Amino acid sequence: MTFSRKVQTMYAAVIFLVCLLGASSFVLRDERIRTKTASTTRMMASTPAPLSSTSSSSKTKGKLLVLGGTGFLGQTICRRALLEGYKVTSLSRRGLPPVTNDEKIEQRSNTSKVGSIDFRKGDARKIDVISSILQEGGYVGVVHCIGLLLDEASGLGTYNRFLSGSGSVPDDNSSYDDITRVTAFNAIEATTQFLQENGEEQGDVRFPFVFTSAAEAGWPDVRGGPQIERLLAPEWLQRYLAAKRAVEARLLNPDNDEASSSSSSLLRPIIVRPSLIYSLDKPASYAPVGAFFVGNKLGLPFVDRPVTVQSLANAVIKSISQESTVEGILRYPEIDSLNQ
Repeated sequence: MTFSRKVQTMYAAVIFLVCLLGASSFVLRDERIRTKTASTTRMMASTPAPLSSTSSSSKTKGKLLVLGGTGFLGQTICRRALLEGYKVTSLSRRGLPPVTNDEKIEQRSNTSKVGSIDFRKGDARKIDVISSILQEGGYVGVVHCIGLLLDEASGLGTYNRFLSGSGSVPDDNSSYDDITRVTAFNAIEATTQFLQENGEEQGDVRFPFVFTSAAEAGWPDVRGGPQIERLLAPEWLQRYLAAKRAVEARLLNPDNDEASSSSSSLLRPIIVRPSLIYSLDKPASYAPVGAFFVGNKLGLPFVDRPVTVQSLANAVIKSISQESTVEGILRYPEIDSLNQ
């Protein structure tokens, strides 16, 4: 069916308005964050078990490196990995995650701890920082969930702490290219080098590398998507998606890049493309999440159904498993399947 130009424009405007509404949901999030972060480069933090474990074995499955492990998604991935029997190293600029008063009370009263997360403070824009951690050995997977909603070039960087699920504050040099593309490319290169130097330990098993992308990165694959993005998406959103797509292309088509061609047989690329990520304990997000659910149910082509942060984290960890053959792009149906 062919729509008139006027109807197309109105329809696109509604879709884009829903996307903006989703981003604004986090403005009302609880702002009780830690005001002082640790200055050391390596910190150990005991982690309570808010989730039920599906693994009864006490034997470790190896180590996971989570880049951005103090963010909204990163923290949940780290906790899920611990419960599934992995040792976890988190690398982030802040080092330790923000802690609310309620969480401090919970940690003090919880006497049954489930392992510890090895929190490291460092900048993933420097490849040596990532390489030095991997060279410690024992790693069986890497998860990249470093993200930035509003960079300084957008003129809106000041508001990122209110929109970010973890209160992240970008520095003056933060851009989508640096925070997303550069850190991910560094991680891919450092991981590939690690595997080339320790190939005998890996055997024939390809090393899982998880990248957190966005549902909107798939707009070019949807009818009318390129036009919607070109005509309605603001410049900052276009740069945001360009950075995400650059990483996806590097992972999915390494043979097109001479610098990364050697990684094609070593890495098992897993790219998650969530829409809104929410948690039931954050009521402020209910309205926009509900709008996305309705839009998706109506079949609007540019609206993917939201996923909970817990289900996304669980899907990520399950896809990493040595028994798993999961690879490629995972949208919400695949995320649902991994949670069954």
